[in-house]
Amino acid sequence: MALDPSVDIGRKVWRSCTHCPNADGLYLLKSNANLVYVQCPLCHNTWWLDTKFGHGGGPDKSGNP
Repeated sequence: MALDPSVDIGRKVWRSCTHCPNADGLYLLKSNANLVYVQCPLCHNTWWLDTKFGHGGGPDKSGNP
C-alpha cells in the first residue's frame, strides 16, 4: 500500500504505530471530533484512532465518521 495522496507531511499525530515499530508519529488524514484518521509513514497502514478527547462517537460501518 502506498501513502495516501492527501498526506500532508506537516500534519502529524504524535502517536506510535500499532502495526509496526514506527514511533516517529503518524500522518493525519482526516479528523472528526475525537477521532482522527491516520496513516503510518513506515508501514502505510491506515485506521481511525480515538484520541479520547472531546465528544464521543465512532466511524459507521462504511469507515466514515
